[in-house]
Amino acid sequence: MSLAAKIRAGLEADLLSRLATNLSSGLLVVVLARLLRPDEYGLLYLAISVFSIAAVVGRLGLGKSAARYLTEYEESDAGQIPHVVETAAIALAITLGVATLALAVARGPIAALLGEPGLEPLLLVGAVYVASHGLVNAGRNLCQGFKEIERAAHIALLEALVRPAVAVGLVLAGFGAVGALVGYVVASVLAAALFAVVLYRRSASVERSPLEGGLRRRIVEYAMPITLTENGSAVIKRVDVVLIGAFLTPLAVSYYVVAKQITTVLKSPANSLGFAISPRYGEQLRRGNLETASRLYAEALTGVLAFYVPAAVGLAIVAEPTLTLLFGSEYAGGAIVLQILTVYLVVQAVSYVTSGGLDYLGLARRRAYAKGATAVANLLLNLALIPTIGIAGAALSTAGTYAAYVAANVYLIHRELALDWRAIGRRCAKVAAVTGAMTVAVAPLAPAIGGFVSLFAVVALGAAVWLGATVSVGLVERRQLRSAVPF
Repeated sequence: MSLAAKIRAGLEADLLSRLATNLSSGLLVVVLARLLRPDEYGLLYLAISVFSIAAVVGRLGLGKSAARYLTEYEESDAGQIPHVVETAAIALAITLGVATLALAVARGPIAALLGEPGLEPLLLVGAVYVASHGLVNAGRNLCQGFKEIERAAHIALLEALVRPAVAVGLVLAGFGAVGALVGYVVASVLAAALFAVVLYRRSASVERSPLEGGLRRRIVEYAMPITLTENGSAVIKRVDVVLIGAFLTPLAVSYYVVAKQITTVLKSPANSLGFAISPRYGEQLRRGNLETASRLYAEALTGVLAFYVPAAVGLAIVAEPTLTLLFGSEYAGGAIVLQILTVYLVVQAVSYVTSGGLDYLGLARRRAYAKGATAVANLLLNLALIPTIGIAGAALSTAGTYAAYVAANVYLIHRELALDWRAIGRRCAKVAAVTGAMTVAVAPLAPAIGGFVSLFAVVALGAAVWLGATVSVGLVERRQLRSAVPF
């Protein structure tokens, strides 16, 4: 199978999985927002933000570090693969165990610190989620290292189907926010068990060679900068919610969370593309194919911009009616957050096709420095802006600091690859023209949106204009469009 075919097969499987996952998650968000009171809903996601940070700290960067060595030894010494998987498994058992126990013990002080006693039972359930979710993420990373993209996608899909079924069922049974959280835990425990089976079989099928001296140490050492990067991501993605809960109210958290959840649903295509293509940059460079690696990145970069820049502008135009129709009029206060976070949506899409590739190119340490600086800047801006301008301040700090971080990542990958910036610039100019055409078509109609039918009609018009303009200016050829349709 050719390189393009391998990437496409993995991309299609992962994209379908992520679309189903995000559709499921989006439906869960909407249902929970309708079933729970806004303050109870905000408290639930405040708890999720707290223990999601603990989960990142607990798993360190072991999954991604091990994945990097899997791709390396697959080419040079496959007999080391079982040792790589074992090292990651032992280290994760220790670190996740410590993080889980620490959160269970500290749940009372954390709830008191945030001034929300209702957090305590949620954090107790969340302690189990720290371990299971940490294992799921590490398992997904290791499957990526094995190029088992499709199998990882199937497990993620199963997790996505189980989570809303259990969560909504328990909420309807009267267990409230705690019941919703148990749904998350049950789904992640199941997915973790399946990843463990897949990875055991994959590594057991490889004949062992004697352990290479210093291998375990190198895996742990390379995990350190990735840990800093992932902790920085957790700070950027979660600390805003925690600080809103500390400075403002659970109601303000609910406004912020529903806006952020919409951008989360829309990130699936870029996330899947990055997951499928990131290991290929390093693979092609190790084979001496600099031109191929550079072309892969340039096409991925301009591809996500062609999709996400118009999508972000369109979302900003219809932000208020979208929130009102999906979640109810009581959530309309999140419109300003959603409009600001459309910038974050674009830069996050660029990050997905850039940042992961740096780890496979051996640049995790440099990326970690950029992420650490970004996390500190984000924290300081949140501390300054949330008390003064509220939830809009949190959105501004997140979008602004993440944009700076992604720019640094693009510079780092530019130094490793031979990128044709003139060609990239010409394609970006076409993206701007397409976005302008779509805006002219959609903006005058936005004030007339009064229900789901009119919202769908405006969105459909914007999509049609975008598609026609994209083909007209040559960003996508008709034959590429036909080949991209998986049916």
